[in-house]
Amino acid sequence: MNFGNPPEDLDYSIPLEPMRLRIMGDQQDALRELLTELVDTHHTKLTKPQRDDLRSTYRVLLLNVIYNSISRIYTAIPRGARLFAKGTYWDRCGLTYKLTIAALNRLVEDGLIHQYPGFFNRVSGLSRLTRIYGSDKLAARVDLQEIVDSVDFGWQEDTTSVVLKGFPYAPDDLGPDHPDVSRLREINGFLKEHRWQQRGPVRIMYKDNPLSGGRVYTRFQNLPKEFRLGMKIDGQEVVELDYKSNHLMMLIAMKGGELPPDPYAVINKKAQLSREQVKTFVNVSSGASSEVSARRALGRKGMTREQFNKIRDAVDASFPGIPLFRGFGTLLQSLEGQIALDIMVAGARAGIVVLPVHDSFITAKGNEAWLFNEMVNQWSIHVGDDDKQDLMTKVEKK
Repeated sequence: MNFGNPPEDLDYSIPLEPMRLRIMGDQQDALRELLTELVDTHHTKLTKPQRDDLRSTYRVLLLNVIYNSISRIYTAIPRGARLFAKGTYWDRCGLTYKLTIAALNRLVEDGLIHQYPGFFNRVSGLSRLTRIYGSDKLAARVDLQEIVDSVDFGWQEDTTSVVLKGFPYAPDDLGPDHPDVSRLREINGFLKEHRWQQRGPVRIMYKDNPLSGGRVYTRFQNLPKEFRLGMKIDGQEVVELDYKSNHLMMLIAMKGGELPPDPYAVINKKAQLSREQVKTFVNVSSGASSEVSARRALGRKGMTREQFNKIRDAVDASFPGIPLFRGFGTLLQSLEGQIALDIMVAGARAGIVVLPVHDSFITAKGNEAWLFNEMVNQWSIHVGDDDKQDLMTKVEKK
């Protein structure tokens, strides 16, 4: 058995990500043997730490190539030094430019992978990463048939689509008619027949109680945000729409206030501080259980007492009575999760794939107008009231 010829469409690729050896199933020994061979025959002498780092680089590369190639998807990896700088996505994966390039070159030289170089567009500033894909030689070295027989690389049916952490009962106790369970069954049954990078079932996760957490998750959210708009759904280019200033808009609406075009700008004008400082203040303060705990948390982020007081007073003056310092953050996340489920259910019933990224959503470009209207409609249903049925939040394209 082999991986087959690399797909013609290079757009079906996902960035390399950290992976554990357990995905190899019973073939861990075969991979370890290959890793040892690659390190032992390196063209220069290595110190013990260098050997360990090179082995780790080969392991991450090969695990990704094996996993993704079985799913007929390319693994994307940069070959530019600046993309491995400290703090970048690739640095957080434990990769360095020097060892990654050395490992890629060796894997190509030994015929273990196919490589399709990326490019950099100096006009637009956009780049395409190098794509790599497993070869027949790699498939033979790790006994691909054994891996496929022992590891499920396809759509993973998930009986625990509702994840409960710290609950006195299990998800199975909820029953098939529970609104979260039934909606996720409908959503995942529809999504299973469609294709996108890092496809997988949707879950909703709660912690300690039904109103705590409740955010919706799916595997493709692991994609770094700079790659999301380069993905495709069923071969179609995508668009991402975002709820603008969502938590603050929810708090304002709940107190019966009028929704401004940009609530952060209103606060900024009074506080005379940066938008980012105001946004950080609102995010921390809406989730904090007291003003003291919020001040301490923001102090650890570098906010002075004077800045804290300025923003607090500006919020009070701009939007009187919104519930800061009362632990509302987790409730807002739960509300976001319910809105997300209803948007995706509506998409499934309309034959439209909608993928969640917390308070934003991705769909094929041809469905942009539908998604915009559905996001506004569901927000109004969940956040509005009978007196303000025309309450409209702000949705913008990312």
